[in-house]
Amino acid sequence: MQQRELKVMLMGAGGNMRNAHLPRIRRDGAVRIVAVADPVESQARLLMDKADAEIPYAADWRAMLDETSADAALISTPHRDHFEQARACLERGLHVLVEKPMVVAPEHAHDLLELAATRGLALGVAYQRHWMPHFVYARELVKTGALGDIRGVVAYVTQHWTGAGGWRLDPELAGGGMFMDTGSHLVASLLWVTGLAPTTVSATFDNAGFAVDVNGALAVEFDGGAVGTLTTIGNARTHDERLAIAGSEGSLVLHLHQWQVRSMLHNDAPVEVPAAIANQTPDGAFFEAIRSGLVGYEPPTFALQVARLTEAAYRSAADSAPVRVRL
Repeated sequence: MQQRELKVMLMGAGGNMRNAHLPRIRRDGAVRIVAVADPVESQARLLMDKADAEIPYAADWRAMLDETSADAALISTPHRDHFEQARACLERGLHVLVEKPMVVAPEHAHDLLELAATRGLALGVAYQRHWMPHFVYARELVKTGALGDIRGVVAYVTQHWTGAGGWRLDPELAGGGMFMDTGSHLVASLLWVTGLAPTTVSATFDNAGFAVDVNGALAVEFDGGAVGTLTTIGNARTHDERLAIAGSEGSLVLHLHQWQVRSMLHNDAPVEVPAAIANQTPDGAFFEAIRSGLVGYEPPTFALQVARLTEAAYRSAADSAPVRVRL
């Protein structure tokens, strides 16, 4: 059966939109890009070249929003812009898929979730791990009690993050450094898989000569008594990532290297992910939610917990003391 055509506008035409979102759009086969906005026209032209299409262009995203009719908006812009752009789109009745982190401030996460729910719109956050079969199955194992009560978590991610440069190294645009950016994937997957809610955070960051944090270490207490550590290293040679979960009845370890899942161990035994759990992408799931009338759609409420933990981490580092997570 032929899929319903969806019209989308793009906010931001940088490498992430061109190299991650655009291929997923084209793979769908029934999503039409009706406009693209980016303050740098050459970036939009690169996107059009890759799309093999001439797309209406606007330097100002507000003008694009005023002049374009669409079903949805995909947002891949500096972190500080996410809230204003996503809110404006939702207020116009557009479904929204926004890059991570959803927002910088917890109150903004709360506002967007409430606005999307009130308007009956899909609000998605492009955390790829939430659509990887291994992470989906890990969440199922936790939910079904295979690990018992969660006692603790250990998570880290390394990357040659400083080599990327650009706006991510500008605190005014990025809202933070490695922890706010790539670290957000780690925080989100930890909270989404375990369902834990952070209550207290103690954090320290090292800027390594940059204007934003590059390396960081956190100790976290969670509601219910679980504890955990998170480490982000932004001046490493390459990407490596682990999430280890310890429960009263067992343990689970997920390992990624160079952005691919390399292993998953349950009580030190390799895990076979059920074939019924299909590989998906944030964009594919987003388009499916819109076409289905939001049947099976799950609001990204975990993104509020991500924002709360992230804000507490930076506050703790500034105060050089443990802090309570603000609710």
